[in-house]
Amino acid sequence: MIDQAARTTVAAFYKFVDIDDPAALQRELRAFCVECDVKGTILIAPEGINATISGPDADIAAVITRLRSDARFATLGVKYSYAAAHPFKRFKVKVKREIVTFGVPGLRPSTLTGHLVEPKDWNALISDPDVVVIDTRNDYEFGIGTFEGARNPRTRSFSAFREYISSELDSTPDKKIAMFCTGGIRCEKASSYLLAQGFTDVHQLSGGILKYLQEIPADESLWRGECFVFDERVALEHGVHRGHHELCARCGSPRRAGDAQCDDHLCAACNGAIQSA
Repeated sequence: MIDQAARTTVAAFYKFVDIDDPAALQRELRAFCVECDVKGTILIAPEGINATISGPDADIAAVITRLRSDARFATLGVKYSYAAAHPFKRFKVKVKREIVTFGVPGLRPSTLTGHLVEPKDWNALISDPDVVVIDTRNDYEFGIGTFEGARNPRTRSFSAFREYISSELDSTPDKKIAMFCTGGIRCEKASSYLLAQGFTDVHQLSGGILKYLQEIPADESLWRGECFVFDERVALEHGVHRGHHELCARCGSPRRAGDAQCDDHLCAACNGAIQSA
């Protein structure tokens, strides 16, 4: 159990919004955050902002307040969880071409995206047998936890999801599709792409798995397993508490704590490293 008095707050957030001068915002945030005990990474691109940061409650609150004071981020949604100490080693603010790499120039999730489905309505949606439920995360993430009945595209990077769409979904543009990911950013970008490709009935889990695990009680949940996260906690369970996974020292894949190292098949699958998307 985490000591409430000494806990570290972890804040995950993103927003697709036009940013004309990412370098200027980078300088502003770097200068502001250097005065705070904050670690983690903030990514900025012309398409928006994406971040996971950790720190004391007051310092995290100060960063979020600073961002929301900017009209572009006034409605910024944040997902909170907690750790016993900083799950990140340093603080970085980076300017990138995309805030989540997909490799499709001109895609604008800020103006074209699927229907947002709140966690309280998600179970009913994915329980419909006519709905195609798709996990937009990578294969190793799917392997330690996902929703009942979800399809696994078996991707090793998010940009490979386009190939899955063209090979598995192009023949069904009228199907109702429900997608999800860790915090919402990947399924939001994927939904924008599907709509641009002519799909018409696309839905995405608002706030992603993290929001669902925070809001839906375990006894009502259709989530099975744990949710991989890209920090030292490795995985989270219901209530967004730290789970029971660690990274294999040999191949970098997530495995249950205490289990033997990954077998040869898993090591070949991850090819020696985990790729964050």
